[in-house]
Amino acid sequence: MKKAGIALAAVVVLYFFLSVAGSIFIMRVPRLSVNTTPAAVGLAYDNVSFPSRGDGVLLKGWYLPGQGHSIVIVVHGGYQNRLDDNVDTLGLSRDLIQRGYSILLFDLRGRGESAGTAHALMNFQQDIGGAVDFAGSKGYLRDNIGIIGFCSGAIATCIYVGEKDDVGAIVLDGCSTTVRNMVYAQAKDRGIPKFLVSIFMPGLTSLTKLFYHYHEVDPIDVITNVNCPIFFIHEENDNFVSREEMSRLFSVSKNPANQIWEIANALHSQGYKENPLQYIDHLDGFFASTLINDSILIGQNDLFLKVAF
Repeated sequence: MKKAGIALAAVVVLYFFLSVAGSIFIMRVPRLSVNTTPAAVGLAYDNVSFPSRGDGVLLKGWYLPGQGHSIVIVVHGGYQNRLDDNVDTLGLSRDLIQRGYSILLFDLRGRGESAGTAHALMNFQQDIGGAVDFAGSKGYLRDNIGIIGFCSGAIATCIYVGEKDDVGAIVLDGCSTTVRNMVYAQAKDRGIPKFLVSIFMPGLTSLTKLFYHYHEVDPIDVITNVNCPIFFIHEENDNFVSREEMSRLFSVSKNPANQIWEIANALHSQGYKENPLQYIDHLDGFFASTLINDSILIGQNDLFLKVAF
């Protein structure tokens, strides 16, 4: 009995310390440097800074003016910065500006040049709120502000708009139904079996709440609160988000203006890189039908076809 007790205590201690290490690994976000500018793709831009909404953390980015009356805010993936190379946000911005949209590329807190400390899927409400407030300060009205989020930036965008409802339309590229599904997928990508993650999930959940005050909110639980039109984008070869997840989000969302599109042969959130012209045509068509009432836009599509799986 004594040996069994010692063995049990050792297992408990090991479980605790592995859960601590796992929670730190999950929540830690590296700061990547901003090593180029929009001038590299021929764009004029303004270096801008603005406070996050509510807690005043200084966020930095680029404002890239277009010829139209609408702006698109880009929310990068959680382990990226405004230069999200998985997406090619500079190329995406260049092509959207050619269609008349203004763009705000910014770093979430603790990333790139923004102040603060970064933790996975935390504080994004304040950061995206600050970006929306900045757009408002430039004269953009609520119905002329769009957001496009990638990967965990898509999760953050979905949750933010479900709570705040202060923009005209959003695009979710590579959005999981739940945060846990994303954790499982990322673990699988690193060769960690699902059963092992499941064993440690209670410890990870408790310790992220204890150490980081993280409160788990899932897109599937808030998607019905999003009143503005949503464009769901899924890449055919996405190894983090399944077609079924994206279809489920689309099916439970309530706006009849919502649209969904799967991009053939593309990897996670790399639809633009796979087929830039097609991607921009679809974004332009969606935003033109949901944000824009603007006769001076150049290259605006006259027709956008709703595509479902």
